[in-house]
Amino acid sequence: MRFIIGLLLGFAGGFAGAILFAPEKKKGTVQWPEGHPAAGGISSNGNRKVSGSLQNAIRSVQDRVNEAWEEARKASVEAEKEMQSRYQESAGRKAEAKK
Repeated sequence: MRFIIGLLLGFAGGFAGAILFAPEKKKGTVQWPEGHPAAGGISSNGNRKVSGSLQNAIRSVQDRVNEAWEEARKASVEAEKEMQSRYQESAGRKAEAKK
């Protein structure tokens, strides 16, 4: 039991020491050469511009949904016209058959 308690205290002390005495990270700017693909996609602090990418993805999905909606609306109008013409043909035949 003493061994386990000593082991836990050792790990806890080592972890606390690693956190307390860890060197600070330097927050320097990332310098990319001109023409590098990442040069426009990284801000001065090194983070990627996620909001721009997310907006582009949402805009792309929205364009595709709008295009699909327009195609579905056109197909619905065509189907309705076709159904109306079929109905008129069948109604016309029934009316001719009764005469």
